[in-house]
Amino acid sequence: MKKILPPLLALAVCVAILWKWTYGFSAFTVFSYTLREAGALPRTFPDAALIDQDSSVFHIKDKQKYVLVNFVYLNCPYVCHKVNNRLEEIDKAISPEMIPSQLELVTVSFDVGNDNIRKIKNYRNRFGSDIRGWSFALPHQINQSEFDAFLLRAGIWAKAAPEGSIINHSIYLFLISPENKIVKIFDPAREDDTAIIEKIRSCIKG
Repeated sequence: MKKILPPLLALAVCVAILWKWTYGFSAFTVFSYTLREAGALPRTFPDAALIDQDSSVFHIKDKQKYVLVNFVYLNCPYVCHKVNNRLEEIDKAISPEMIPSQLELVTVSFDVGNDNIRKIKNYRNRFGSDIRGWSFALPHQINQSEFDAFLLRAGIWAKAAPEGSIINHSIYLFLISPENKIVKIFDPAREDDTAIIEKIRSCIKG
């Protein structure tokens, strides 16, 4: 019994530490940990000035409607474009009575050093003229370290790889209420468009 006790105590300590570090075994990646570290829902969406593809400066908190926000960078080789393709389908599937009067979509680039207004305007144009209430934006008058802090407060983890132009990042979609509260967070890697759309509609109608 005496020989068994020390290993059991060591195991219990390890389990307790792991439980604390993973928020009760619910955050096993740096993406999910950063999201949990930002706080429980509903919570205030952090404020930052943004500038869209038409050079208009705005704040999410001033929209006073529901806003679906995601974060990308234009040099992303794959996942960002795949998520935006799905946002295009979501935009088309939601009733025109809701977009843009009750809901807008905002895609924000976090690649402050490489993306600019011309690039995001050209990128938005690739989706055609039939998308409704969907803006592409950049942080405005904010340096990279300040914007990195904004991303962490939102719950987004983004870090450039040591070599090359790759930025590893989380791909969550944030549904912001007219009161500037994050009320839903969607993981497009785990949720299909139908489920996301139904939850958005439920929030707006509710």
